[in-house]
Amino acid sequence: MPLTDTAARQAKPKEKAYTLPDSLGLSLYIAPSGVKSWHFRFTWLGKQARISLGTYPEIGLKEARARRDESRETIARGVDPRHAKREQKVAALEAEGWTFRRVYEEWLAFRRSSLSEGTLKGIRIAMDNDVLPSLGSRQVTSITRADVITIIRRIEARGAITSAMKTRQWMGQVFRYAIAIGVLEVNPSAEMHAVTKKVDAYKNRPFAGFTEMPRILQAIQNCDTGQVNRSAVMLMIYTACRPGEIRQAEWSEIDLDSATWMIPAAKMKMRRDHVVPLPSQAVAVLNEMRPISGRFRYVFPNRSDYTRPIGVNYATNVMQMCGLQGQQSPHGFRHLFSTEMNHRGYNSDWIERQLAHADDSVIRDTYNHASYLEQRRGMMQEWADSIWRAADLELSAEGPTD
Repeated sequence: MPLTDTAARQAKPKEKAYTLPDSLGLSLYIAPSGVKSWHFRFTWLGKQARISLGTYPEIGLKEARARRDESRETIARGVDPRHAKREQKVAALEAEGWTFRRVYEEWLAFRRSSLSEGTLKGIRIAMDNDVLPSLGSRQVTSITRADVITIIRRIEARGAITSAMKTRQWMGQVFRYAIAIGVLEVNPSAEMHAVTKKVDAYKNRPFAGFTEMPRILQAIQNCDTGQVNRSAVMLMIYTACRPGEIRQAEWSEIDLDSATWMIPAAKMKMRRDHVVPLPSQAVAVLNEMRPISGRFRYVFPNRSDYTRPIGVNYATNVMQMCGLQGQQSPHGFRHLFSTEMNHRGYNSDWIERQLAHADDSVIRDTYNHASYLEQRRGMMQEWADSIWRAADLELSAEGPTD
């Protein structure tokens, strides 16, 4: 007997799911949760199959029968109604158009595996706070240069020049992705560097010449910054590593016997493993830290929570506390290392590998997997010896110890 509207409306949920049949394969499925949905059963290639036609009461009995009949006609044409339904969904999505949010989410999913967690976090913050509220629902083809400039000017007005620059670059990557998949012809952020403010790299990352190192290093040694922060900064200087790499250093990555630190690719800016040779001065710093943090995960733990590393701004704070702000930045030590060791005639490949930089030539960088570990070991020992002599520091250990 065909189903009636009254029977569909009065059907109550039971402990187990059950169905109320209508006709020609249509039935009403009642789940234990009380949700009612229309199912259409049919035979395809000799096998029983089923497709959902919507939920009740959103889809009434009359509409459910119409959808059943449409599916029967599709089968009569030799087409699987399940495939036809998926194609209809795709067509409906295409009809909605390519919004900036949709392109951005596809681009982010495409790039996710090649970006660090820090970069992903920065992208999400920039997009969620500054871009998506204005452009998220806009068709990507309708966005103009004026729209992009308005967003960038708003960020610049906050004094966040670096954020404005990065946001513009990320928006540009989204637009270029849209061009690559064929939904956009012109990048509205192209050549925008001509009308946006620039970041003064040397102003934000000052570094003194090597002749100033005695004064700078003595200031760090004599400043009351606490042993953890001071040791982290000294390890940063001795190894020419990035402040973030030092901050995230874990004891499991460090082999004091071989004086080697293996930083996994997931932590590196260039997303590749980085082997750091440790000069004797760096080993001495780590030996001094072992009684303090050897039982914890991180070499330089956070004072308020030993399960986390020291704060993001630890190195900048040390520079400020030592009265070096505007004279020497944490990243500036890397500039100083590169300048000094190039001046001394060291192989530039060794220097660039120590700094974990990518080669200017993409092809050369892809095939040049040499780590130059032993060559860098000698170079870094000379660098650390120079630092030690410049500051007239007392070496607390001669090298790796058990």
